[in-house]
Amino acid sequence: MKIDLIYFDAASGHRAAAEAIQFAITQQHPDWIPRLVNAIDLLQRLPLKLGTLPACGIQAFNWGMRRENNIGFQPLVSLSTWWHRHLMKLPQVVRQVSTYWTNNPPDLVLSVTPMWNPLFYKAARLVNPDVQCVTVPVDYSEACTGYWFTPKHRQVYFIGDQGLAVRAITTGIPQSEIIPISGMPIDPRFHAPPIDTWECPPQWGLNPELPLGVISFGGQGTVHVLESVKAIADANIATNLVCLCGRNQHLRESVRQLQSSYPVVALEYRSEPPVQLLHRADYLIGKPGTMTLNEALLTRTPLLFLKSRALACVQEQNEKWILSRGLGTMIRSPAELPNAIESILADAGFVARAEQARHRGVFDVVAQLAELVR
Repeated sequence: MKIDLIYFDAASGHRAAAEAIQFAITQQHPDWIPRLVNAIDLLQRLPLKLGTLPACGIQAFNWGMRRENNIGFQPLVSLSTWWHRHLMKLPQVVRQVSTYWTNNPPDLVLSVTPMWNPLFYKAARLVNPDVQCVTVPVDYSEACTGYWFTPKHRQVYFIGDQGLAVRAITTGIPQSEIIPISGMPIDPRFHAPPIDTWECPPQWGLNPELPLGVISFGGQGTVHVLESVKAIADANIATNLVCLCGRNQHLRESVRQLQSSYPVVALEYRSEPPVQLLHRADYLIGKPGTMTLNEALLTRTPLLFLKSRALACVQEQNEKWILSRGLGTMIRSPAELPNAIESILADAGFVARAEQARHRGVFDVVAQLAELVR
């Protein structure tokens, strides 16, 4: 069976979700053929080079992510959904997008991206009328109407949160098209138990007598990484810090040049997920993104997250999800980190709460795919 997994590279969560599902499929169904498909490669088929517009939009979004300056995000999302609704009414547009699959039609298309799925599914059905179409929302809320849920367009939804399932029903999605899964799809390696013999590389120069904190604000790397290190260093908090700087080389060099009384390590982007590092960490500092909060949950790592501003329409519900389950602490600025670190390290009940919230979302996705094709 050929399965195409559609993602895009706005931030890093959608690609991570697609790769997680691909990895789980190859583990459990080696006879299936899961292929990653960048949504931009589909949109580049639009006539008159209209596909360059969403590509430029993603580049602008990532530029803003690195600088924590995504003002105007919600209006842009609303504009994109409006544009999509009108484009997909044009038969020529659908035919052009369908040419992506002309020589290699899939049996099933699964998307972890919002906004554009009806166009993609309609195009796929031109090539293979029997193709199965599945959407896996990887947020805990909708940024705007039509972001994830499009009732007039046939598809199946795998939904990993009860509140999001209620939202789907209120927008008009039939109950028959909603399949619950136990949580969001995270790389299967995060579900495995920690390797007891794993140690941080000696060249990092960490102090084994001190707690270990990891700072990660996504694959693009943001100024909040640098601000967090400065706040902790200025307060002279006795802790090791490992900073995941993503694809942001300038950020990595800036972190390395900082002066601190305690060990600070700056790492570049790596394709391997930091599973063992998070298992070993005593706390994680980051944003309330879906992938971040679930990776912290599955490795039982307390999350100190910075309150979302420009992306509040997507991440505000994530914040409520974390706080309602006692899985992290919200801060409003990096200046609050020193006190927050001390409090979270003293929280003796965290592990029990994390254990209660654990799930097997990515394995549920694969199991439900098997049911669909059966």
